[in-house]
Amino acid sequence: MSNTSAEASINIVQALSRAIPLHRPLVRRIKTQKIAERPDKGSEKLQDITIKGRDILFRANTVFPFNLFPDTVTLDREKLTIANRFFFGVAKITSVPIRDILSVEADIGPFFGSVHMTSRYFFTNPHSVDFMWRKDALRVQRLLQGYIIAHEQNIDCSKINKKQLCALLNELGQGDTG
Repeated sequence: MSNTSAEASINIVQALSRAIPLHRPLVRRIKTQKIAERPDKGSEKLQDITIKGRDILFRANTVFPFNLFPDTVTLDREKLTIANRFFFGVAKITSVPIRDILSVEADIGPFFGSVHMTSRYFFTNPHSVDFMWRKDALRVQRLLQGYIIAHEQNIDCSKINKKQLCALLNELGQGDTG
């Protein structure tokens, strides 16, 4: 019986020594875990930008009978995204950071409107979205123009809540047409 209890105590000691290493690598693992637990500044900033990128300020589609496959214009806190659709499930998607948009124009009719945007990426060929509802074309133009002015003045819009930001950009981008 003493032989079995001696084997059991050896097995327990071996199991504990395997489970808990008593030499230096244990200390290294603890230090590595503490370093990994600290959030990285770049990682935090990327997470903040990602969350802000999901905060959609405005979205509009073109009118169906005039575009068989309606295009979509989406404006969020970081970028403008235009999806030009050509067929079912087929689209050309263009995303431009708001800070790179140079100018925006709107052609307005009694029912429909068009928006023409120039950025650093399509400087020689302005990007256009036609056959939007009149109110949607005006809204996109005002919000983008407000964002352009805010960026030129180095105003940080990230701390302003969504509803207030939309109202301020709309007001700032609205020109006096007489």
